[in-house]
Amino acid sequence: MNATTLATCRSARERRYRSHRPPVLLLVREQTGSERYEPDRSPPEPPVAPAAAPPPAEPEEVSDWTVVHERIVALSAERARRERLLCRWLLAAERLRVHARAGYPSLREYAGRVVGLTGRQTEERLRVGKALAELPALDRALGSGALSFSAARELTRVATAATEQEWLAWAQGKSSRQLERAVAARRPGDRPRDRPDPTLVKHRLSFAVRAETMALFRDLQAAVQRDLGGGPVDDDTLLFEIARRALGGPGEAGRSSYQVALTVCEACGEASIEAGGQSHPVDRTVARMAACDSQELGAVGGRQVAATEADASSAEGPSAGGPSAGVHSAAPANPHVGAAVGSSRPRRRASQTIPPAIRREVMRRDRARCVVPGCQGHLFLDVHHLDRRSEGGSHEPERMAVLCGSHHRAAHAGSLCIGGRASLGFTFRHADGTPYGQPLRPAAIDLAQRALGALEGLGFRPSRARALIDAVLGAGAPDELEAFVRAALQAS
Repeated sequence: MNATTLATCRSARERRYRSHRPPVLLLVREQTGSERYEPDRSPPEPPVAPAAAPPPAEPEEVSDWTVVHERIVALSAERARRERLLCRWLLAAERLRVHARAGYPSLREYAGRVVGLTGRQTEERLRVGKALAELPALDRALGSGALSFSAARELTRVATAATEQEWLAWAQGKSSRQLERAVAARRPGDRPRDRPDPTLVKHRLSFAVRAETMALFRDLQAAVQRDLGGGPVDDDTLLFEIARRALGGPGEAGRSSYQVALTVCEACGEASIEAGGQSHPVDRTVARMAACDSQELGAVGGRQVAATEADASSAEGPSAGGPSAGVHSAAPANPHVGAAVGSSRPRRRASQTIPPAIRREVMRRDRARCVVPGCQGHLFLDVHHLDRRSEGGSHEPERMAVLCGSHHRAAHAGSLCIGGRASLGFTFRHADGTPYGQPLRPAAIDLAQRALGALEGLGFRPSRARALIDAVLGAGAPDELEAFVRAALQAS
């Protein structure tokens, strides 16, 4: 077929198509008298700018700093979203025991081999994932990239459903270091504007050691765990016990077991430990421990300081630390730094808080072992006064008991309540009134301890405050702190 024939056939098909096209419906609106045609006088739309070219794939090719900044911000938001997903998937892996199905002995090892996380990083993400399930606002902020993972990690330590919005607003513009410092000095449920408590701050220690040193440390760790009952102990308890043993003083039962200089201000009760050329404020629990069993050195001479320096020292407040066997008293005229120069106050002779003969008697009676049921502590022990010295308690052996350092601290912190007499048997209870060793009620224990601190802050002596707490617990404790304290005040 030639070209002329093809053209003729194409023209014929087009004529047939036009002759069989479907009819077109034309809609016409009648114009009324009040309507006139007005041309469109709106300004013309600006021409659409051509799409910006994507940034170069390699950072080395970028010459505009704004592009670098935008890319870093975008990557930060993407990282936050991925960390949130990783937390959730790790929780799912824990729930389904994925590590066991994959042939790994633990989730920590599984995460280390599959994701490259250390054991601590794995535990942190599991903790954050569990916390975010109860904190929807923080979860949304992390999922949208508005909150970094490091910020979410810190805020989940203190935020609750009632306070998370305040913490989110406060965290805007804060660096990770600022968040870490603020959170370290607060308890769960505290608000950003609440007064920080420096005694809650934990300090991180890091050492780089050779293999033989690491092996010796592991042996020491195992020995301490055996002495404390064989169970796992946290880092703070482990190093606390190691330091006590390394600083151990005379082995004679009539003397305190180790020596650390502790200075207590007689005006306000604040205490500090002098070590390494520095003064480290400690909480009042440590001062109470030393008042139980220590060597008193009397007032110490100090230096005159300006009012601003003294005020700054007072404003710092206490921080966490360990108990002491050597106690200095600071004169009220110059608090927190020792007695004023030229003070006419007579110096006292150094003496044991507990007469050595009585200390030896109590140690023999309790077989030189911590009396708390189940505790195996038998080294570097303290003698505890069930009747506080600050409230007129005496050195009556019937009301004194041998405790290890950890249980001694718990007794003065209010988390361990000891009653009874040596001849009839001591009683041991948790802060919520349940017998020691029975299943715990963490929320009730926390509420009772906070109420105890509130009553002491109102001026009640510790023993009286404890009695009021017990009265409220016996009558059925409320679930809110304010109602708990109000019930205790009514019982007084």
